[in-house]
Amino acid sequence: MKYTSTLFLIGIFLYCTACGQQAAPTEATKNIANPQMISDSVVQELKKQKEDLAKKMSKAQITYFIIKAPDNKFGYSIFIDGQMYIEQKSIPAIEGNKGFDTKEDAEKIAKLAIEKIKQGEMPPTISVDELKGEGVISNQ
Repeated sequence: MKYTSTLFLIGIFLYCTACGQQAAPTEATKNIANPQMISDSVVQELKKQKEDLAKKMSKAQITYFIIKAPDNKFGYSIFIDGQMYIEQKSIPAIEGNKGFDTKEDAEKIAKLAIEKIKQGEMPPTISVDELKGEGVISNQ
């Protein structure tokens, strides 16, 4: 619940900032004299939550399976302690819904996603640069 409240407050702050409007003070923020303190405390809390999650995930059983995707392509499913967490039928971080050309490419990215989960990154995000680095997409 604390995590959800923190994310909600961050979302409201970012929305108001993007709109160019000042967020009205809430009970949670009225007693904070310096807005920079909000950012620092939120950053520290998120770092702690990520560390705690990494500890938890290091003990979890995380597995993956290569799955079929449309158009004779491949994807992957990731399970945490027997529960499906991710079903990825398209290459992440690129436009469209194209699956991986080979089982090997899907496996590389599934393993990368699992490493990120073990480091506390939930959900794990895959960048275009990482896809290029793994040879899944070309450097064009």
